[in-house]
Amino acid sequence: MKERCWSCSAYGFSNERCLETRSRGITFHKSNVKSILRRQWELAVKREGFVAAERSVLCSEHFNTDDFDRTGQIIRLRRGVKPSVFNLPCYLQKVCV
Repeated sequence: MKERCWSCSAYGFSNERCLETRSRGITFHKSNVKSILRRQWELAVKREGFVAAERSVLCSEHFNTDDFDRTGQIIRLRRGVKPSVFNLPCYLQKVCV
């Protein structure tokens, strides 16, 4: 069975789910499409007109270390976590320095 090809939805990111990213410890996570948090995820990615679809994911590089539950074999995001780590160009940030 062929593995689904996912790539990070964040602005300027091209991380794809593959052996290379897996070996670097990068995981991929999606917001529940029916969740209230979904809209907060959509706004966080700073892509004009972006609407999260069933296959929309963000890589683990957009979350803080404490945002993950690593107690089981599968790394999961803790309940209610929003992506907060982005390296956006100045014009997409609220305050330009």
